[in-house]
Amino acid sequence: MKNGRNKKRNSNEQYQYVIAENENMKKIIVVVLGLIIASVIIVITMGNIFHLFPALNSISSPTPSNTLPSTPEIPTTPSGNNTQAPPSATITFDFDHGIPVLFEGQNIPLSQKSGGLTASISSPSDPTAFSIQSYDTTFYTLSQFSGNYLWDNKAEKNIVEITFSQMITRISLTFATVEYHGVGNVDEPSIMQLHAYQNSTQRSLIGSSTAQGVFSSDMYPQGTLSFTSPGKAFNQVTIELANQTGPTTEFFIDNIIVQIAP
Repeated sequence: MKNGRNKKRNSNEQYQYVIAENENMKKIIVVVLGLIIASVIIVITMGNIFHLFPALNSISSPTPSNTLPSTPEIPTTPSGNNTQAPPSATITFDFDHGIPVLFEGQNIPLSQKSGGLTASISSPSDPTAFSIQSYDTTFYTLSQFSGNYLWDNKAEKNIVEITFSQMITRISLTFATVEYHGVGNVDEPSIMQLHAYQNSTQRSLIGSSTAQGVFSSDMYPQGTLSFTSPGKAFNQVTIELANQTGPTTEFFIDNIIVQIAP
């Protein structure tokens, strides 16, 4: 009888133990589920916070952004790279201040942009007939020249051709002819000439002009060659020595000044 009561008591204790274990397990499961739910809520909440406050992203992540900062809009002027020169504007090409920067020894063909106007310089007689030089490379004293200028590379007679990106009505330039004055040399400098065309040298000639340099204490005679259109605008010129007006075949050019058509 006593043994039966002991067995029944043991069975009750085991049953109570099992129930207690189940209760503990339930509590653990509840705690774990609570932690999972809390984590999900935190993630959702933080996501909303970063969405609402993007500046916090830089704090939460050390990874640099690939997005470039926006560039403030810069107002353009007639001298900008993407603009045209305004009507009737006067533009200078001195081989020193145009875009792109030119370097001594650089051969043609080349282009220069100044004040919104582009001048493309080449030679139909020889692709590399002229180059950029200066006093530092030639040691020639030419008081009407400044900085860089266009130098004749070859001893043969060559032609400079300049095409402008807009129509112009006037052009002037400084030149020097390679010749000496005095006994055994020339009495008068050679004649320079300019021809103006519209769009192509194969079309009708708009007009021409000539000029002679003047001897001075400088190395070579210098002068100014200019042309103003009497009516039609033009955008292309050729510059050369007039046929056999002197012994020289070489010349230099600087300070090209043009006026845009109105």
